[in-house]
Amino acid sequence: MRQYLAPGRFCGSIFEITPALLAELGVRGVLLDVDNTLVPRKCYELPPEVRAWVGELQAAGICLAILSNSQHARRIARMLEPVNVPSICLARKPCRGGFRRALRQLDLRPDEAVMVGDQVLTDILGGNLAGLQTIYVEPLSRHDFVLYRLVRPWERRLLARWREHAG
Repeated sequence: MRQYLAPGRFCGSIFEITPALLAELGVRGVLLDVDNTLVPRKCYELPPEVRAWVGELQAAGICLAILSNSQHARRIARMLEPVNVPSICLARKPCRGGFRRALRQLDLRPDEAVMVGDQVLTDILGGNLAGLQTIYVEPLSRHDFVLYRLVRPWERRLLARWREHAG
């Protein structure tokens, strides 16, 4: 079970994910969660530093797409307009269908992409099930959807144990 739940790598934030790291991982594309990964939950625009980070990856030839369970497709599309990143909402993570759609949209194979997110049971599990590499980032805020508030304590214990064993 651990092989499906454990992330391949831990990062404090998206800003630790650089073109050099992605080249080291051998990936050409990044699938990103939005809420608490790219922006704090309930945030409706990309901060300048996030826009700059997206631009840096795009300039390095990295394809990006948003994969979100959110039903607010218009909010996400408006948020991403300045950076020209496609999005798939109502992705039903951890089910593989949304991951497959995003990969098709970017014309990538699973081994050419990484899933980046702040949730073990959606982002990391789904990415692992879909055959992608996975990177766990620390949530940007403690403001979570009610179900995630119930899961976070369990998730924190598991992540702490996995970090110890990761070195």
